[in-house]
Amino acid sequence: MFKDILEEGGYEGIETLEDLQKAVDRRIDNYNNTPQDELGGLTPQQVDSLIASDLWRPDQPMTINGSLPDELASQVRIVKNSMIFIETAREEGGLPSTKAGNLKRKAVSDFLDRMKFNPDRVAEIRKYHTVINEKHVRNLNILRVFLEKAGLIEHRKSAFHPTPQGLDILEPGMASKYLKYLFFSYFWRFDLSYFTRYHEWNEFRDLLPYSLYRLSKLDDGWHRIDIIANEALLPSIFELADQRGVFRLPYTYEALVLEPLCKFELLEGKKLGIKGLEDFDPQFRKTSLFDRFLQFDLR
Repeated sequence: MFKDILEEGGYEGIETLEDLQKAVDRRIDNYNNTPQDELGGLTPQQVDSLIASDLWRPDQPMTINGSLPDELASQVRIVKNSMIFIETAREEGGLPSTKAGNLKRKAVSDFLDRMKFNPDRVAEIRKYHTVINEKHVRNLNILRVFLEKAGLIEHRKSAFHPTPQGLDILEPGMASKYLKYLFFSYFWRFDLSYFTRYHEWNEFRDLLPYSLYRLSKLDDGWHRIDIIANEALLPSIFELADQRGVFRLPYTYEALVLEPLCKFELLEGKKLGIKGLEDFDPQFRKTSLFDRFLQFDLR
């Protein structure tokens, strides 16, 4: 940017370093407040303000709605499954663990029946595994580790117990508050690459408010992940991917951001199959919850 500003010309007649600095400052200010096509029509200043949003304050460029109707928030997959896990752990005085620190098969089978999982995936797990361990139910494994990281359950005395904070989620009227808390904990505290083959991309987390804003501008139709990545990621991310030798950036973005957004039912996804192949042409679209939960005000 600075090289372009200096090469633009218009510095004729400047005789002092002070005048040159003022001229450069004016150019930089003009650039920062001019909409850029590569930023989706936002100004660099607006992008910076988005990225710096304090998600716990109401007067920010991006805010998270923590006041949704309880009956709506409590049915969001990650909230519902969290409540089932914590309530079961409370009722049973703790969920016993294996020596490896996983849930025992009885709890896995119970949760597989009661939690909000993809029915096709559940059927597939049952078809190919006569004995089902936690490692066979990837989403349950992710949930259990995430709840520990979020401070809602703890592992002690060879069992998983709810924490006092975890028990709060079971109280009437708390589902919306915890949807917000879980969202923040997942995307800003949890290691997004923990359960994937991809290396950590802190840049996805750092730029997430910008990405979410761009996602909010998508229409309600289905979109391929390459289209979404081109819309939701900054050009600098693609340059960084080239430097790192990452040639399938949209698939990395899908695994670390888009699929987790489906856990919060802000997106829904599908994969089109060809001759029985399932993992082909992933596509996503916004749900009606997206614009109710995430709100933007760019002045």
